[in-house]
Amino acid sequence: MEKDYLQMLAQVVLPAEILEYFSIRGIEQSATEIHISLDEKMSPELSSDAHYESKGFMEAVNVTDFPIRDHKVILKIRRRRWTDTRTGKSFSLPISLDIVAKGTRYSKEFGAFLKVLHPHT
Repeated sequence: MEKDYLQMLAQVVLPAEILEYFSIRGIEQSATEIHISLDEKMSPELSSDAHYESKGFMEAVNVTDFPIRDHKVILKIRRRRWTDTRTGKSFSLPISLDIVAKGTRYSKEFGAFLKVLHPHT
C-alpha cells in the first residue's frame, strides 16, 4: 500500500512518462539540492533473447528539473548499454521520451517555465 503512494508521488514530481522507461534507483538530499537517480528499465524483449546482453549503464546525464521546496532538483539518468553477441557491437535502445529542452540540460517543462519567466535570455 505504501509503495502505491510513493509511486503516485513520483508520478507527480517527475516529468511525465519517465517512470515508464526508468526506475528510481535512489534519492539524495543536501541542504540545497535533491538528486534523483534513475536507471533505464530492462527490456523484456532483449533480455529474453540470447543474442543480446545487458552490459550495465552508460555514464549518467544530469537534467535540472523544477525545484522542490527550495531545493534544486537534478535527475541523474542512466541509459542501459546492450551488446549484440553476434557482432560485438554496443548500443542503447531508442526511447520515445523527450524530456530535455533543446540545447539545454533542463527538463522541457522547467525550460518552458524559465523562458516565460525570463523571455529575453
